[in-house]
This record gives sequence, C-alpha cells and structure tokens, in this order.
Amino acid sequence: MKQYKAVIFDWDGTLVDSTDWVLGAHNHVREFMNQPLWTKDDIFGCSSLSTRELYPKIYGDKAQEAMALLFEYTDKYNLESAKPYDGAKDVLDTLAEMDLPLGVVSNKRHEALSAVIEHMEWNKYFSSTVGAGYADRDKPSAIPLLFSINEIHSDMTPADILYVGDTETDLLCAQNTGCDAVFIQNGGERPDLIEKYAPKHNFMTTNAFYSFILEQKEPQTAKIA
Repeated sequence: MKQYKAVIFDWDGTLVDSTDWVLGAHNHVREFMNQPLWTKDDIFGCSSLSTRELYPKIYGDKAQEAMALLFEYTDKYNLESAKPYDGAKDVLDTLAEMDLPLGVVSNKRHEALSAVIEHMEWNKYFSSTVGAGYADRDKPSAIPLLFSINEIHSDMTPADILYVGDTETDLLCAQNTGCDAVFIQNGGERPDLIEKYAPKHNFMTTNAFYSFILEQKEPQTAKIA
C-alpha cells in the first residue's frame, strides 16, 4: 500500500448491504405518489444520481414533496441500513493497522450517513465523511472526493488516493478526480464497466478485496501494484 497515502470508500453497496432498505425507502415514496413500485433492477438503474439530482427528474414539480417523504422514512429507519458486508470491518481494521487514513464519500444524505456510521461505531476509522449535500455537488462530480481528500490532508493529491466503490458513479467519480479505483461488484458482474473505466483492481465481493489486502500486507514492503 506504499503507493497510496489514503483509501476512500463509497458506502452503500461497498461497505454495507442496504439494497432492500433503499428499495423500501423509495417505494414508500412511490406508493404515496401512486406510482408503480420499483424493483431492485430499478434501484440499480438509478444508482448513478443522488436524491437531490434524481428526484426532480422523476417527480418534476413534486420533487420537494417526494424528497420530504423519503427523508421522513430514512430518518425513521436509517439505522436499519447498517448491515456490513462480510469482510468490510476486516478491510477497515487492516488498513487502519497499516496506518492509512480512511474516508467515505457517498451519495447517501450526509446527515443520515454520519448517523449510521456513528451508530455502527465506525466513525473511529474515518478521517473524513462526505455525504450527499455536504459539498457543492454530489458524485459523479469530482467535488465531493476532492473535498474529502483535502479534509484528510491538505497536501494530498488525487494520485495519492485509492477510491473503492461498486457503481458506475463511483468509477466515473474516481476518473473525474484522477484517483485509482477499486471496483467491487457486490451487485453482480459488470464486465462492461470494467472495460469502460479500467479500474486498478476489481473484485466480486468486499470479502475478496479483504483477502487481496491481506496478500499485499505481507511482507511489509509489499504494495498494491
């Protein structure tokens, strides 16, 4: 890991499995709005945008009402989204042992993201937490990732960072920022995205990424190449 000075993660779909929770939140809104309920495929299809960018496209002049319904639901049930993937905590523990600063940049609303990280007692791992609405723009803009990099250390550059995510939004954000990317395909194989964005590494699960880190950790002179 000597090649990187920090590792920054996406949240949902990368460290925690929140697909069912996200689906329930959006369908709470859609039922109220008398819209057809979404499937998991619909969720994956909309994962490229944060709510403040997605809802105006879907609900038009009712977007503010729809977002209020969504935030009411997520505030009430937010902590139920805290279901780590196998190996996620091991990844964080191991990278912390290697003295690498860690961060989170997510399109989950910032207040909800911070609350669930604190509930899981994972805030001890992260030098920076940036959720949707915290920076001027959300992913895939480079702005939130650059904001996080500066929070971790003002002297760091994108070349110093490894960004770990599970969607095209994450890969595009890393590309826009100039960071190397790790693509974790917890949502299923996406060879098209691997071909399009050429991430530094790709894995089928978070646990597979953990196994890779362990291989890199010994001997101490090893690094992610």
